[in-house]
Amino acid sequence: MHMQKKIPKFDDMTGRSPRMQTIFQRICDAAATDVTVLILGESGTGKELVAQSIHRRSSRANEPFIPVNTGAISKNLVGSELFGHQKGAFTGATDTKPGKFEQANKGTLFLDEISTMDEATQVSLLRVLETRKIQRIGGRRFIPVDVRIISASNKKLFHSDLSQDAIIRQDLFHRLSVFTITLPPLRERGEDILLLSEELLNQANLQFNKYIRSFESEVIDILLTYHWPGNIRELKNVIQRAVLICRNDRISLDNLPARIRRKKLKTAEICLPIGTSLRDMERVLIQKTLESTKGNRKKTAEILGISRRALYNKINKY
Repeated sequence: MHMQKKIPKFDDMTGRSPRMQTIFQRICDAAATDVTVLILGESGTGKELVAQSIHRRSSRANEPFIPVNTGAISKNLVGSELFGHQKGAFTGATDTKPGKFEQANKGTLFLDEISTMDEATQVSLLRVLETRKIQRIGGRRFIPVDVRIISASNKKLFHSDLSQDAIIRQDLFHRLSVFTITLPPLRERGEDILLLSEELLNQANLQFNKYIRSFESEVIDILLTYHWPGNIRELKNVIQRAVLICRNDRISLDNLPARIRRKKLKTAEICLPIGTSLRDMERVLIQKTLESTKGNRKKTAEILGISRRALYNKINKY
């Protein structure tokens, strides 16, 4: 019988690394308040999961959580989607339609890809944040709303350098970013990569009715050293594909996409002049190994054959 390993969880998120433990604490801090929250991070890092976790742990947990991906909506329809419209407000408006703000009343509105919002919608959003009232497109009445806003972006929204054009209005940025959470990319989460891989392997086994136990050692090396530009979303797709085509009880190199197999860690030579002290040789070896693993200290310690505690001591020493 296939036994699933227990994976450390925080709501719907997995993580044991110090970076993620800090994120989990910030989620708890944000949930204890009702301020606006801005979640920053690369695509695929789990920004909506963080927003859901904040909502679930807040005083609004029993009210609606309404997600809106503003980047997936035509720019001329974003206003209607958020604020609603009256019948006949524009061509095609055959009925009066409440917007996402009204649907999220008493709950949380999650605005993803906030950087795609046009100037006019930004101004309307700023007005709602200031007055707590919305006005449907084509309508005359102001409708009170009690909504907590959590927004997210995979881009830097505002430059401290005033010579650069801001992606969103400065006044709106300050309104949205009362509390900010920045998610680390997967490549900076060290030990979490294998934890997530095991969890995704369990999920894929259930999805495809397979009984794959683990990963071959070469696959583990690649999982730990690959750059993961698509983050957790890319890792999930890779493991689903591997499980689907795997014919043994362990994922092998042949089950990985070619683009990832090509990223296998290359061996490197370190040349030092005769007369180099053992201390300097050790320092250079540790430095170069850290570079080759992109700062992954767990993998570095494994390559050097020492414990992580010993590695940390040597890093502090040098």
